Amino acid sequence: MACGLLRVAACLLLGACAPGPGAVPSAARTATCPAATANRVVLRIRGATALAEVVSKPEDRALGLMFRRSLAPDSGMLFVFDTDEYQRFWMKNTLIPLSIAFIGRDFVITDILEMAPLDTTTAYASSRPVRYALEMNSGWFAAHGIRPGDTVRAAGSQKP
Repeated sequence: MACGLLRVAACLLLGACAPGPGAVPSAARTATCPAATANRVVLRIRGATALAEVVSKPEDRALGLMFRRSLAPDSGMLFVFDTDEYQRFWMKNTLIPLSIAFIGRDFVITDILEMAPLDTTTAYASSRPVRYALEMNSGWFAAHGIRPGDTVRAAGSQKP
């Protein structure tokens, strides 16, 4: 059975797809969420595929992609928030240029912004409350023709 992004996010937020004490064994995890593996999810946007590391705990979201020297092609980080809120990101201690897509609870991209490495003066903010943010290598969204209004889906699902 295909697993939508909502189910993957709910699964991750409840800890069923996250590693750690009391985590569901990987065989059960993949049966429940076939698009999710440990703390990663395969996403599809306009025919492009991204493998995203999922962070939902406040301390993991705060660290984000800081101190990393590179990000594999077609890989990124999906930030999952508990509620719909305006989100603001900055690039403190982030060494690689990134693009960020803010995504609403309906899995529709609201904004895509380019973020400069080590920029601590700019607040890269969503234009409206969102539930998710997806960071990828700079230019990834543009290179795949992805723009606001496009829908994010978990790989293998017919609907978000």
